[in-house]
Amino acid sequence: MLNRLRNKVLLPANVFLLALLFVVLVEAIVLSVRLQQPWVGVSLQIQGEQLVVTAVDGNSPLIGALEPGDVLAYLEFQGERIPLEKSLLVLPLTLRTYADIDVLLALQGRLQQAFRSNEPLVLITEDGWRSVFTPEPRTHIDGLPGVFWWLLFANVVGLMLGVIVWAYKPNTLEANSLLVASISYFVAESVFRITISKEFYLPPSLTTMLAGVEAAGFNLFMVSLFSILCYYPRRVAPHWLLPVMASVLLLHSVNYPMRWLEMPIHSFMLPIVPFVLYATWLFYKQWQGAIGNPLNRATLLMLQLSVLLPVWLIMLLHAIPVMLGGSAIIGDVATRTLLVAIFAGWAVGILRFRLFDIEYWWLKSLLWIAGGSLVVVLDLVLVAVFQTSTTYALGGAVLLAGFLYFPLRQWLLETLLPMERQPLLAALPAFSQVMAQATSLAEFEQRWRETLLQRLHPLHWEVYPEAISDTALSDNGMHLLIPTLAADQAYQFSGKQRASRLFNSVDVKNVNALLTIARMASSASETRQQAILQERQRIMRDLHDSLGAKLLTLTHKLTAPDDKEVAKQALMTLRDTIRLSLKNAPLKLEDHLADWRAEIADRADAAGVRLVWQQTGLFEQYRLTSKQVLEITQLVREVVSNALKHATPQVISLQFILKHAQLHLSIGNDGNVSDPREWQAGTGLNSLRERTRQLGGDIQFQLRDAPRPHNRVHICIPLQAQS
Repeated sequence: MLNRLRNKVLLPANVFLLALLFVVLVEAIVLSVRLQQPWVGVSLQIQGEQLVVTAVDGNSPLIGALEPGDVLAYLEFQGERIPLEKSLLVLPLTLRTYADIDVLLALQGRLQQAFRSNEPLVLITEDGWRSVFTPEPRTHIDGLPGVFWWLLFANVVGLMLGVIVWAYKPNTLEANSLLVASISYFVAESVFRITISKEFYLPPSLTTMLAGVEAAGFNLFMVSLFSILCYYPRRVAPHWLLPVMASVLLLHSVNYPMRWLEMPIHSFMLPIVPFVLYATWLFYKQWQGAIGNPLNRATLLMLQLSVLLPVWLIMLLHAIPVMLGGSAIIGDVATRTLLVAIFAGWAVGILRFRLFDIEYWWLKSLLWIAGGSLVVVLDLVLVAVFQTSTTYALGGAVLLAGFLYFPLRQWLLETLLPMERQPLLAALPAFSQVMAQATSLAEFEQRWRETLLQRLHPLHWEVYPEAISDTALSDNGMHLLIPTLAADQAYQFSGKQRASRLFNSVDVKNVNALLTIARMASSASETRQQAILQERQRIMRDLHDSLGAKLLTLTHKLTAPDDKEVAKQALMTLRDTIRLSLKNAPLKLEDHLADWRAEIADRADAAGVRLVWQQTGLFEQYRLTSKQVLEITQLVREVVSNALKHATPQVISLQFILKHAQLHLSIGNDGNVSDPREWQAGTGLNSLRERTRQLGGDIQFQLRDAPRPHNRVHICIPLQAQS
């Protein structure tokens, strides 16, 4: 009952509504705090060690007194000059020591006293220009800078990504962790928006409180991401590790405002560095565990690109320069924008990325990053080593990178990307040739299946229980469902490239293209076969009506027994030829054994000869083509006819033995026997040899003494087992 109630309440629509209410509540607090601050309408920027005016609002009390480019030096209040230093725009979390923070808070306290005095203030520029002004007591909402709203949009996007994942995959560790990460990051960045959008100062007490909340929110964000790294897609860390990490970051969050312990180099950022390094190690462990599991490996590729890349860019271009006392290469707003990208990658990865093209995207992204880095490195080398001007250095770097990078990029794409990435046109000639050699629907189907196996190299394939009309992905690219040519069944391929990759939309497109071609070839062949069959039926009917009728008349008019027998045999041969020529389906060997036995038995009885028949083997496992049946029938008939005509036997024996996929036919007769080496090769012997050759077999003639003298004809014919 409780679960049903919870599931009913936590419908995705309700979850989204709650998330929006949370955003509205937090944003109301942020605006309330931010709009209570005095407003001057001057945008400032750090350039070197100075504060430079970048813009003056049209409603600013300093309009006409300041211009973009002016360098601020002091704020004069009650005869005291308060220095306007670059530290006013530095975020508290980026300051290295607690002493630096105290200096900032003291400076902000003096500015707060001045701005809240309701007395005219004097702003003094570096060149001595004095501007008297009275700040507005509160900030108007239209006076907030554009970066304030941009960060709001980015943070809401990050929060909603976490909410969406949780709404569709609730009660899972990874979704819960991402939800906590998105909420904590939203809170921390809401604080950051207040700090980054201030003009000259924030009250010291507010600055201290906001810094503590931002630090706690950021550390909770890190713990949440670490929980995903430890246990998703599989557990690679011991159970105790996550509580230890959470405890360490909790102490770090409390230590920062309480100032129990000051870290060397940087009080806030330095403790984060080991966690970033360990996160990279966790990715490595996850990657090792994902070998042989393409779904997990593609998930990790997505996570690696979306998390490690932004984090390491922030570390190298922002955190490390700040920790070493230098200036950050990328600003605070850029770092926050990069962090928001993490949520997109995690969301797609947890939802098992419906992109299906992650590997190709991942590799090309890395190649583009490598190409850009190569240009930067070459540019710096040309400027620093060869003293080239910056203009010519950039052009030279682009040219050199083009010569070095693009051949390497092409080689990597051709080497690392799977075979199916090759243009489909390159595979069509060979595919068309393979399909054109098929002569039956079964052979078309076999060649279609073999082509797919050769191109996709699946780990496993099986017949899918349901018929489908189009190729489709299944289980997020783990399986590929492919229709048969007749569309009466389907194949399920699992684990592309021996389970090293996932099937993707390109596979679907290429297989559908090949399927269309294969069906066209099969349909054309079927139409051709039908036309041939119809023409063959017409010819057979003509033969039966004309030649057959004449042979039948001869069997009735001829009086000599030999002539009558010849006409009868010719009529039987004609009828067999017509009957078998009209059959396309394989014929059962065991059925024709019975026909042959019945015919030979009738002829032996008519001639007063005893027939000995023997057959050994699993004949039901083999099928014969109509041509094979016709040739074997003629062989048996002609050997028996020769024996009855020339040897006057008392006994005729026939043995049919199946052994090693070969049919061994042995026909013996006693009576007037002779050495086959003394036989004169005539039309009969040549005909027997030619028919055997047509069957791909071998024929031997023997004279044996035991148990009594007799001749024996041994014929060996290769067969193909029923598939």
